[in-house]
Amino acid sequence: MAMATSQCFRALVRHAIGASAAGRPVASRATRPVSSGGTLRYHDRGFHRINPQQPRHHPWCRGARLATSAAGYEERITSTDNATVKHFAKLVRNRGYREECGSIVVAGSGILSEVCGGGGEAGGGSARVLFLADDACVPAGVTASRIVRAPEHVIKKAAGLQSVDRVDAVAELSMPPVAGVAALEGAGRITRLLALDGIQDPGNLGTLVRTALALGWDAVALLPGTCDPYNDKALRAARGGVFRMPMARLTWEELEEVTRRDGLRRFCAEPTADATAADTAATGSKGLCLVLGSEGQGLSDVALRTCEPVAIPMPGEMESLNVAVAGGILLYLMRRGS
Repeated sequence: MAMATSQCFRALVRHAIGASAAGRPVASRATRPVSSGGTLRYHDRGFHRINPQQPRHHPWCRGARLATSAAGYEERITSTDNATVKHFAKLVRNRGYREECGSIVVAGSGILSEVCGGGGEAGGGSARVLFLADDACVPAGVTASRIVRAPEHVIKKAAGLQSVDRVDAVAELSMPPVAGVAALEGAGRITRLLALDGIQDPGNLGTLVRTALALGWDAVALLPGTCDPYNDKALRAARGGVFRMPMARLTWEELEEVTRRDGLRRFCAEPTADATAADTAATGSKGLCLVLGSEGQGLSDVALRTCEPVAIPMPGEMESLNVAVAGGILLYLMRRGS
């Protein structure tokens, strides 16, 4: 019986290779043709070689870019135990794994359209893998190396969003570089730089990036102790802004190098008695850098020692504001042309 099964399997493989060589698409329960062409197919048990010219990749490793599906085919995955679904879920929850793979997960057709349609993602906004609900269309502006149809519970698992009502699309995108001064090269000459000094809440970070982008700031520096900008909460709060805003993880020495190179005056949000009012801080400055401190600990000693204090005029009785709120006001008051 085992010998017969083995012979049957080898016959199926020979048939598949022959069909590919003849240019005929190969049918499977995991794929459904939407146009002609194709070299590889995928199902829940793994990738099956159809064209010997194609390299074999693990479906979850960085080098594969998860671009191994047949062009012109949509796959279908129905189990949360599938390797690609588990890969997505691990990307969502594990920062080290995101950095190892060089990719991140973005959920929601609206955010995906903003990210990919806006051209902010390196490589023309192409997703490595795109999960779609059965009734969902490919989001506007989005292209993908693999398109996978899946039921709602599978998409929620892949997105790490079990508690939301509905997720219609979730994609794996390449992670933009954030290491060192070189990551700011796309910003050109910087006249407005936001520096985050130990911001811990991903929601606050995402909100600040989104606000800085909306108000025309040039770049964001992530100083030591600042959380991951590609955390799923930060991604949702930024509405895709982390792809369109140049960002770099910098040491204080590197921040000093950037501000000196571009002639930026450094301010830190600190309401001291001698603080400059935010609505006048930009007067006479060719460019400036605004440093915001963490929610619990405030500004670091380095920030307090090397930056001029700036404050929001507040006639009311409250002494402080949430960092995302205060940062938004400061970004507006200190924007270009203010």
